[in-house]
Amino acid sequence: MYNIPSAGHLFNINPDATKLLKDKVQLFHHLLAKLLYLCRHTRQDIQTAVTFLCTRVKEPDEDDYKKLVKVMQYIRNMKNLTLTIEPSADPKWWVDSSYVVHSDMRSNTGMVMSLGKGAMYSASTKQKLNTKSSMEAELLAIDNAMAQVLWTRCFLVAQGEYVPTMTIYQDNKSTILLAENGKQSSSWRTRHLNIHYFFVTNKDQKR
Repeated sequence: MYNIPSAGHLFNINPDATKLLKDKVQLFHHLLAKLLYLCRHTRQDIQTAVTFLCTRVKEPDEDDYKKLVKVMQYIRNMKNLTLTIEPSADPKWWVDSSYVVHSDMRSNTGMVMSLGKGAMYSASTKQKLNTKSSMEAELLAIDNAMAQVLWTRCFLVAQGEYVPTMTIYQDNKSTILLAENGKQSSSWRTRHLNIHYFFVTNKDQKR
C-alpha cells in the first residue's frame, strides 16, 4: 500500500545495511532534491520523510533508498492530492512531537499553521536537545515553534491585519499546564527543566 509516505520504521537506521554504489548515490541526491523542493511548496504531507532522508545524504544505504522509493511511490499514487488554501483572519497553530524516534535518542517536532483552510506553513525538524519524557519533548516543541509564531504575528500586523490571538493547539495536558503556568505547575519531576522552556508562558501571560 502506498497511501502513506513512510512506514513506522522511518527513523530506524540499520547499521548492517549495504552502502549505495556511486551511481545510486547520485540518483538518491537527485530525487531527494526534487522532493525537498516539492515538500516546501505544495506537498507538506511528505515533509517528515524528506527531512529525515536529508540527514542521510552523506552515506545513504539500501534501507534509505527503499524509504526514498516509498515516498516516490506515494507521490505517484497520490498525485491528485493538492494543497487547498482558503484565507481567514484567525491564525491557528498545531504543534506536536514524536518522542525519542531518532537513533541518538532525540525527538522530532512537527508544526503546522493555518489561516483558515490548508497549511500556510509547516515544519518537521529534529530536536536539538535530548528530553527525559514525552511531556518535555512536547514543551520543547512549543518553545521551538514560538519564534515562528511571533514572527508570523508581527508580519501580519505589519501588513495591516488585525490579529487578536495566535492559538496553539497541543494534545498533552501536562504540557499545556506547564506552558500556561510555568513553574507554578512544575513538580519534582520537572524541576530540571531550563527556564527558557517557559518563554511561551511569559508570552501567554502578556496577551
